[in-house]
Amino acid sequence: MADIASRLDSVRKSIERLAELAAPAQAEEARRLADTLEAQLDNLVREVAAHPADQALNDLPRSPRHEEIRCPVCSLRSFTYQKGTLRRSADSRSGLEALYHCLSCGHEAWHEAQ
Repeated sequence: MADIASRLDSVRKSIERLAELAAPAQAEEARRLADTLEAQLDNLVREVAAHPADQALNDLPRSPRHEEIRCPVCSLRSFTYQKGTLRRSADSRSGLEALYHCLSCGHEAWHEAQ
C-alpha cells in the first residue's frame, strides 16, 4: 500500500506540473505529460483491481474481545457490537474500532475495539 501511496504522490506532482504547462506555447509537452499520467493511472487501476481491498481485511479479527460494553450515554451494559463493522483506526490505541449500538437508549457510535 505504501508503494501505491508514493505512486499517487508522483501522479499528483505531475498533475501540478501539467497545470503549469497549460500555456498555448507548451501544448505539446502538456499533451505528452497527460498521456504519461493516463498510462500511470491505468496501470495503478489494474494493480488495485488485481489486489482487492478485501485481502487487507482478512487479517482483521472476526469480532472485538468485548462484544457488549457499558454505554457512554445511559451507563447500562447494553452497548452492543454490530457484527461486520470492525475496521482499522489510526486514532485508537488498539488500531481497531467497531460500531456499537445501545439496546437500551439507542445511542450508536464507533468505539475502540480491543
